[in-house]
Amino acid sequence: EPLYETDQRYLSRDELADEPPLVIHLAKNEIYARHGYIFQNEDLYNYFMGCIWYTPTTAPADFDDGVFNEYEKANLELLSSMDDW
Repeated sequence: EPLYETDQRYLSRDELADEPPLVIHLAKNEIYARHGYIFQNEDLYNYFMGCIWYTPTTAPADFDDGVFNEYEKANLELLSSMDDW
C-alpha cells in the first residue's frame, strides 16, 4: 500500500508535520517509484522491491518527470522541502 495518495490529492505541511523524516523521505520517493524509477540507492531499491505494486522499468538517465500529474508535482515539491533524510 502506498504511504499517501500523492497522485490523487494535495498533501499539506500540517498533515505531514508529525511524520518521522524517514516517512517523508519514502513518500517523496514513492512518487518516483510509482512511475517505475529504478533507484540507484540500495536501501530505496530494496524497500520498493518489497512493494507488490513496484515495477522498476526506467533508469535514472531515461526518467522524464513529465510523467507526474499535477498532484504529484505539488506533493513532490512539498515533500522535497521537508525531506531531511
